[in-house]
Formats: sequence, C-alpha cells, structure tokens
Amino acid sequence: MVNSITRREKEKQAREEDIINAAEKIFTIMGYNGASMEEIAKEAQFTRKTVYQYFADKEDLYFAVVIRGFKRLLCYIQKESKKENTGFEKLQLLGSAYYRFYQDFPSSFHLMNYVGYIKSNKENTNKREEFNKASELVAQEVAKVIDEGKADGSIRNDLNTMKATYSAEFLITGFFHMLSLSGKTFTNHYSLDQQDFIHFNLNLLFDAFRKKNK
Repeated sequence: MVNSITRREKEKQAREEDIINAAEKIFTIMGYNGASMEEIAKEAQFTRKTVYQYFADKEDLYFAVVIRGFKRLLCYIQKESKKENTGFEKLQLLGSAYYRFYQDFPSSFHLMNYVGYIKSNKENTNKREEFNKASELVAQEVAKVIDEGKADGSIRNDLNTMKATYSAEFLITGFFHMLSLSGKTFTNHYSLDQQDFIHFNLNLLFDAFRKKNK
C-alpha cells in the first residue's frame, strides 16, 4: 500500500523547506550570531509568526539546516557503500562522495562545521537529538565499510573500527574546511592544481587504512 499525504501536509512540508532554504542563505551571509528570525522570515517571504509556527527559535532552525546537510551527505555515502567493491575501494569512494557533497552544497558544508560554536542553555532538544542521530548514521556507514575491508583483507585488522571512523571523518572534514576557507588562495600560491591536490590528500589519508601485502 502506497503511503499518501494530504494536500495540507504537502504544503506544510514545502513551507518548512522554504524556511530552511532561507535560513541557510541568511546563516551563510550573516553568520549564526548575526542572523535573526526576522531576517530569515523576510528572506522566506513569511511573517515571523509563521516561521515560529515551524521552529522554536534560531537554534532549532540552524540545526534543521545542519540535519538536512547530514542527510544529504548520508545519501551520497550510502550510494557508494552499496557498490560491489572491496572495503578499501569503498572507503576511497566514500572520500570521493564527501568531495562531491562539498562541491554540490558548499553552504551546507560550512554550516555543518559550525556546530561546535553553538552555545546554548537548552539541553537535549529534539533538534539536537535529531542532529546527533543524523551524524551517527554517517559514522555507522563509514564504520560498516571499514569492517567490510577488515573482513575481506583489504583494510588493516589492527585498526579499532570506531577510532578509525572518527579519525577519517575528522581529517576529511578538517581538510575540506580549510580548503573552503582559503578558496584557491593556497593552491594558487603554491601552483597546485586543486583537484589533484584534493585527490592526493585523500589517497594519502586512505593509504593508512590499506592492508599492505608482505
């Protein structure tokens, strides 16, 4: 049986998406601290009252933007993890998926890296919990690929799966974050082709995971 949603639910979803799109644009232009619900409402072409019907405050709206980013990233990663390759080859494909996400959604990527700067008096909000679940799903997909590689002999067995997962995420995120901040200033200064530089760094990272033949 095909699940169907009512016209009102479709309109609600579309309106929520419009607000999230507006918020992402305002957060990107003005920063989290500089943004306001009023500016976001104006960008979305809704009243502040309407925006508050969907989101409790600026923090919840920020996390809605970030959660959407992680869900998109997860889709990119899951697509590659389903391919018939060795675990190590899949891990390389996940790196390429992360690179494509960085290219396709630069604003989302930037805001996803800002999470640690959000200071709040609120505890265990629904949006924060949803964010934690979304980020953990990404980690689980990476961990699954590492375990596959350990099982098929393409990834080192001496690696702790979760430590290796979090390390890979941290290093890839940090690399692309620095690249996004510098633009082409760094690569142009050293006469580097940016794409070659990206692939070089990803290969350098993943080589640490590869099981070497004796």
